[in-house]
Amino acid sequence: MTTGKKPDLVVVTGAARGIGKSIALEIGKQGSFVLCISRSASTEHTAEEIRSAGGQASALRVDLASFEEAGSRVTEWLAGKPFQRIGAVMAAGALGPAGTLASTSLKDWDSTFRTNVLGNLAVAQAVLGSMREHRFGRFVFFAGGGAAYAYPMFPAYAASKTALVRAVENLHEDLKDEGDFAVAILAPGAVDTDILAAVRAHGGYVKTTVAMDEPVGFAREFVNAESVGFSGGFVHVRDEWASYLNNGKVPEKRDLWKLRRVE
Repeated sequence: MTTGKKPDLVVVTGAARGIGKSIALEIGKQGSFVLCISRSASTEHTAEEIRSAGGQASALRVDLASFEEAGSRVTEWLAGKPFQRIGAVMAAGALGPAGTLASTSLKDWDSTFRTNVLGNLAVAQAVLGSMREHRFGRFVFFAGGGAAYAYPMFPAYAASKTALVRAVENLHEDLKDEGDFAVAILAPGAVDTDILAAVRAHGGYVKTTVAMDEPVGFAREFVNAESVGFSGGFVHVRDEWASYLNNGKVPEKRDLWKLRRVE
């Protein structure tokens, strides 16, 4: 597929491993410059893999839990650079404390929210200025099962991902009349990552797994799309999302692409 408007730059958080790394490597193949962000030193390895394969990439090692620093570091990196079309894939996420609300520490909740919500939003804010200047932007955030139903074994994770769903809806409303913008939040399914292994280790039941190339394919097609008919939506990786890219079509039942009470 991969038609439409390829960004000059794609920023990827959580680029050191898992879904974030796989997306960064895939985007690097498409010719966009990739800014790989993670708190791990391995983020430089991701950037080096992209460069070794003939792509362009830089690494920025920063802990998203220190969201003020993360935002300022991205702002400083972007200053003076010629990128006019920017995409951002917010794949960084922390599973947070295991246990019930009664048994988990709110200090651990705070750290989880700082990474999953405030850290990713700080990076989004850092690139928004340039996006607005050039009237173009693509954002992909990540939710997951914790945003769609009760997730009692990891309550901080579930709550943080649910907060991101509403943040994406608000971001879409902010940007929808400003130019060529699209934003979505993806439930990637049960991909074989460290997070899934931890969920299983704490007794989580996983009925169906999803191959890594499914969320990677969504991110690739979304950031390169000419048009997006479900901007602002909460999308599962196995929804018919491809039917609403590059053709001006919008879903007839928009509420199915949102997190809402059904009566």
